[in-house]
Amino acid sequence: MARLRALLVGIDAYPPPVPALAGCVNDITEMETTLRGRVPPDALDLRVLTDAAATRPAVVDAIAHHLGSAGPDDVALFCFSGHGSQQQAPPEAWSLEPDHRNETIVLVDSRTPGSWDLTDKELATLLHPVADRAGHVLVVLDCCHSGDGTRDLSLQTRVRLAPADPRPRPWDTFVTGARSASSGPGGVRGHVLLAACRSSETAKETTVEGRARGALSAVLGRALRECEGQPTYRDIHRLVAAGVAGLVADQHPQLETADATDLDRVFLGGTVTPRPRQLTLAHTADGWSIDAGAVHGVPQLIGDDSTELAVYPQDGATDAVPLATATVTRVLPDRSLVTVSPDLDRTAFYRAVITSIPLPPLRIGLVGDCAGIPTDTADATLVTFVDDPAGADVLVRADRDGFTVLRPGVARPVVELTGPDRERRIVTALERVARWLRLSALHNPATQLPSGAIEVGLATTAGSVGPDGRLEIAYVARLAPAFTVTLRNTSPVTLWCALVDLTEAYGIFTDALPAGAVGLGPGESVDVALTGQVSDDSWRAGTTTVTDHLKVIVSTLEFDPRSLQQPELDVAEDGVPVRSVTEPRSTLDRLLTAVTTRRAQPAGPRQPVADWRTADVFVTTSRPR
Repeated sequence: MARLRALLVGIDAYPPPVPALAGCVNDITEMETTLRGRVPPDALDLRVLTDAAATRPAVVDAIAHHLGSAGPDDVALFCFSGHGSQQQAPPEAWSLEPDHRNETIVLVDSRTPGSWDLTDKELATLLHPVADRAGHVLVVLDCCHSGDGTRDLSLQTRVRLAPADPRPRPWDTFVTGARSASSGPGGVRGHVLLAACRSSETAKETTVEGRARGALSAVLGRALRECEGQPTYRDIHRLVAAGVAGLVADQHPQLETADATDLDRVFLGGTVTPRPRQLTLAHTADGWSIDAGAVHGVPQLIGDDSTELAVYPQDGATDAVPLATATVTRVLPDRSLVTVSPDLDRTAFYRAVITSIPLPPLRIGLVGDCAGIPTDTADATLVTFVDDPAGADVLVRADRDGFTVLRPGVARPVVELTGPDRERRIVTALERVARWLRLSALHNPATQLPSGAIEVGLATTAGSVGPDGRLEIAYVARLAPAFTVTLRNTSPVTLWCALVDLTEAYGIFTDALPAGAVGLGPGESVDVALTGQVSDDSWRAGTTTVTDHLKVIVSTLEFDPRSLQQPELDVAEDGVPVRSVTEPRSTLDRLLTAVTTRRAQPAGPRQPVADWRTADVFVTTSRPR
């Protein structure tokens, strides 16, 4: 039986002069919890080194002996969350490093006398014997190796890049064998490297559910919790790339390997147990529970807001009237406790389908004199104001001219407001941003629809689709680039689809399809012709590139997404013109109404129950100057 031997390393508490981080130990703690929940205990051999324990000798020894004990049927995983950096290469290495610099990961004692960063060549040297013995090796590096290594305190955004080590490093301090290594860890055969970003970018920390997290680690954890079947490394990369794009700007995770066929290997050798496609409700010693928990993506409770489910006979159809409803009261790692109404036969097993999930309000941090903002008028189900800006999803910074709204990890301000009545208008802006971010992150953690139920195709003559699934298109002279999105139903049942455009200016547009959504029978498809746009005003103001987030929503029942519609962020007008749906057709309609506010009526007992899922496509449009 294949085993997973994992070494997880995370460092926040770097001693000066290396800047401290905040989300690395959180990353490693969640990865440990996820692996323990999704990999059978007899198939997992895990070692964790955080903060003071993550010294250079400890990490080198753990790679050599813990990962090095993997056998031919095993998978070795090295996961690092911390600072990357660079150092001067000794003259003897200049033939291997044309820029005379080594890329490195920074361990907790790296900058102390007598110790050093771990270079990419050293890491490759340590991994070579591991890869020779193991079935294959995965390295995940949530750090970066270039850029300025600065932190903007006003944005509460950290980048995982330490200043370069200025000390000349003697050649004889390198790991034995590194002096003949010709490449970094990406060149090790039988090995896959998942890096947080391109070499020209920075790996960012952001706030996820009120905690500091690395963008790559947060999204990878979710992919592990919710993966279906046996995804390949290529599949995981596309999921991670789309997820990171939804969290931060200018960060593109990279998947590297010496052998392209490794990209189609099953992720972690299939040691991660797929989440249950069908949720089962049963009565156990501590009451009613479903067989999915935090490690499967079931969200934690948010105040009184919780996950709700419809309950059916184990072999019954989910388009019938449910026997009962269930409400999650506690989310455990591997299962969730629920209440059931009305009570059912406690000796029987039942099928459960999620009908509603809790949607967290946006956490707003205030910096400067924000006393005039009427926070009590804000929709508390959309936004909440927090005392500590470090835990905020969005910051409002006040100065004498007005307010600036900022998102950690995004360089451009969301909006800048000056002039009269700006205190009221800032509340309107925040509510709009909350609606946009809710929809951007919306997904069903326990859908029974397979990921390929609706196949999404992209076609254009104005650009190309990258390995991460992102479409990049460009203007030719003044001609805006056109592209086509094709939605094809690969399932044996009729599915309803919507294509929603979330623009960089926080607009939500649902008019890609004439009625908002279209029904597709088995094998049927629809082509949606679209055009990438960088407006003249934006282009003249210096913006040459914009990214549209296209969200595909798929449902087993008809729904109307037009309740989501909102214009781009221009808060000169009063309120937000949102089209209301007076009579929800299904539980999905009710949930989409809740995206705009939690002030929605509960579903009636006979409201049809929809199963649904989402897919994300990113289109980057460039308009050269």
